[in-house]
Amino acid sequence: MPEQLEMKSTSEMADDEVDGPSPEATPARAESLDLPGVYLLTAQSDGQSAVPGLGIVLDRRGLTVRKPDGEVSAILEWAQLSSVGTRSRMKTPVGRMGVVLEASSPSKSHRFVIPTDDPDGLEQEIAQLVEAYRSRRAGPRRSRALLGVVAVILAAGITLAILVAVGTVKF
Repeated sequence: MPEQLEMKSTSEMADDEVDGPSPEATPARAESLDLPGVYLLTAQSDGQSAVPGLGIVLDRRGLTVRKPDGEVSAILEWAQLSSVGTRSRMKTPVGRMGVVLEASSPSKSHRFVIPTDDPDGLEQEIAQLVEAYRSRRAGPRRSRALLGVVAVILAAGITLAILVAVGTVKF
């Protein structure tokens, strides 16, 4: 059953203290983030209800969503995602501070609330990881595009040189 969420501004959240141990979003490795205890904001409730107990892994593949039992629910590869980033903060149903992570593809948007005691640090880690994988993915694509442009220019130059040599084009 989805749980109700309370949205608060960042300044209101800074004033609230939350006690008690709970899973914390921590980096599993320098090249990935393993985020336990995540809530999926449901589209049907316009983000006012959440499905608890999920896990998210951000790594070289993209964004992997795990069910509460650990089974993989979905894998959204970097190539499928048009944007990934933190958009805001809100309280979880149990009163913890959380960072809202949004992952969008051309056809759908997924929003998650990630509980954390350090929202600034988590937002920074997510941004760095996303930027690292986006730039790695874009790098080869840019190189191929540049190679294509260079090939077209070379072909045009060779064609022009041949046309000048046979006298078809004169300067």
